[in-house]
Amino acid sequence: QTAASGHGTLLVTNPDGHGSTRRQFSFSARMDASGAVKGNAVLVNPEFNGDKGQYYLLQIDISCMNVVGNTVFFGGTTRRTNDPNLVDAVYFGVQDNGEPGRNLDMITPAVFFDNDPNTTGDPGLCVNIQPGDPNFPMSLIEAGNITVR
Repeated sequence: QTAASGHGTLLVTNPDGHGSTRRQFSFSARMDASGAVKGNAVLVNPEFNGDKGQYYLLQIDISCMNVVGNTVFFGGTTRRTNDPNLVDAVYFGVQDNGEPGRNLDMITPAVFFDNDPNTTGDPGLCVNIQPGDPNFPMSLIEAGNITVR
């Protein structure tokens, strides 16, 4: 079985132009011997606002893991969000580059299946994502740790 978990922050610029705002993430997922995947992730991104002017929030039910060495790509469905325009299958990746995770481990942005609210993507498409995919650029985390085992 394979497991991946982590939490951390990246520094981003919020809509007011403040550059030291923290984009926070946490996730935990496990693949059992049969290949079934269960997990969840939470992202809070102050780069833009959801409903009522609050920072963007996304909760994901993870159902797909694609492990490529120390890199894992995830696929899941939106469980909760404060942006009704972003409700679809969602994908992201992480890279475990050792301890401590700060300034070593990496994460990609969350990428949605498409921008069409009338379609729902398949989280299982995460098996097609490979390291170096230009749709999933990796960024160093400023704090936290990512573990793939």
